[in-house]
Amino acid sequence: MTERPLPVRDELNRHYWDGARQEKLVLLRCTRCRSYVHPPRGFCPSCGQERLEPSAVSGKGRVYSWSVMHAGGNPGFDDKLPYVVVVVELDEQPGLRTIGNLLGASAAELAVGRAVEVCFEKVTEDVTLPQWRLAAEAR
Repeated sequence: MTERPLPVRDELNRHYWDGARQEKLVLLRCTRCRSYVHPPRGFCPSCGQERLEPSAVSGKGRVYSWSVMHAGGNPGFDDKLPYVVVVVELDEQPGLRTIGNLLGASAAELAVGRAVEVCFEKVTEDVTLPQWRLAAEAR
């Protein structure tokens, strides 16, 4: 079995990975216009402000899109085939999207707009990944 790739931490994403270790979804937020910024970058794409702060979000959202991975070749995932990767639009802001694997459900249970919630998969002592599951009220 191939070892699963792990994220590389840097100054722009450290808050995200540190939050995940604490089972919180933490994104950058602009101190001027209060827009969330994800994926992380050094400025707010809405207003150009460079002062961003880590901010916990609810971890609730809706399925924007998904893909079912059937073919091997992604290191560390061949033993999980088939698996579902979901694009989730978070409730906090229109257009605020993130990606993760769907856990505990199949693609047959998905529909665009279906409610999902973040869950966390501990991969190593240092790395916990935000993943997604069908929201409790939707099950």
